[in-house]
Amino acid sequence: MQEVMTARQLADYLQLNEMTIYKRVRLGEIPAVKMGRVLRFKKNVIDKWLEIESGWDQEFETLLGRSQRFGKEVGITEQKIQQAIEEVRKDRG
Repeated sequence: MQEVMTARQLADYLQLNEMTIYKRVRLGEIPAVKMGRVLRFKKNVIDKWLEIESGWDQEFETLLGRSQRFGKEVGITEQKIQQAIEEVRKDRG
């Protein structure tokens, strides 16, 4: 998928009708950039928008916070996590 998409490409990506894309942009529901008379959509902005709209982003932040608190309580440091990741990479390599 390209980094910058047209309305047609975004419609395909989101599995929506192209006219729905235009309507939602007019309503301010979908982030877009207008270049002259054409709309363009950055994929990473759309992906972030989807995360926020779905609530997944907030759920992730909550889970991350809980994990960090648990780690501190049981003495797991960021350095220990990094070491564990490196060990797993070595085992796979």
